[in-house]
Amino acid sequence: MIIAAVVVIAIIAALIITSIRQGPVLGSADFTIDPEFGIPTPPHNTPYMSTNNIIATVCMTAVGLIGVGLGIREIRRTGSLLPLLLALSGAVICIPEVFYDVIGAVYFPWSESNHAYTILGREMPWWIVAGWFGYGAFMIFIYKLLESNPRTKMIWLMWAGAAASSVVFEEILLRMGVYHYYGNQPLVIISQLPWWWIPCNSVGVFLAAAIAYRYREQLRGWKSISMLLITPLSVTAVYGFIAMPSWIAVNGNYPWLPTQLLGMVTIAFGVAVFAFILDTLLGRPPFRPNYIPPRVPAEGGVEAQR
Repeated sequence: MIIAAVVVIAIIAALIITSIRQGPVLGSADFTIDPEFGIPTPPHNTPYMSTNNIIATVCMTAVGLIGVGLGIREIRRTGSLLPLLLALSGAVICIPEVFYDVIGAVYFPWSESNHAYTILGREMPWWIVAGWFGYGAFMIFIYKLLESNPRTKMIWLMWAGAAASSVVFEEILLRMGVYHYYGNQPLVIISQLPWWWIPCNSVGVFLAAAIAYRYREQLRGWKSISMLLITPLSVTAVYGFIAMPSWIAVNGNYPWLPTQLLGMVTIAFGVAVFAFILDTLLGRPPFRPNYIPPRVPAEGGVEAQR
């Protein structure tokens, strides 16, 4: 009952806040519909902030290197390459990132002399590579948390903490001008971040870490290299599972209420997918907060064969 009450209050608060805030103005730089394709056009005139891009790149690289350091420590401690490859795999998410950005209406200002790669006609700055590299440290944290076999509520609290941290972190980056949301974005609650994006990234990397943990015996040695593929595909799968309602809202000229409700559906789908991962992949009843399972057998390991 308490959780249900909190959810209802959160929905009401979000609706009140978004009704008070001025939504995107059709015809503005952030919400101009392409006459041929009928979808919002990127704000190409958004200035490139060179110093802020350097700051973001350095900071996120430093976070990513912490993850690499933890992975190297695990090699020395257990001989397993898996945590290190899990940390390194975060950077590969920068490739499908472009697809999320095109359909989700995110624009990264770029420099002719300082962009990392181009996909779908989108030039992407180096800091986004570093940004996803930084997620590797978070994935190692998830992996180690799962290894400790905590109560299920600790995993939920970890996800809630990650979501809250994401809001703070992204609002700072948005104020720095290193990327910009456009189109008819739902659930802009505080300043610039549309909250429907939060579960897409956080559940995506949780899925990758959960797969690494569940199949830790099969992913020994050279097989751990497969995380370089598993991680970006995990994040892409979660976007595919939950983001469609918000993608529809972002790329259309819908009234306020349907726009916000579509964003809320994405968040609800995110919670459902997180619970599904707990149940099917980790063997945890998602809504039994104090549940501590017997050690989840590593797929392919000795325990799983008994």
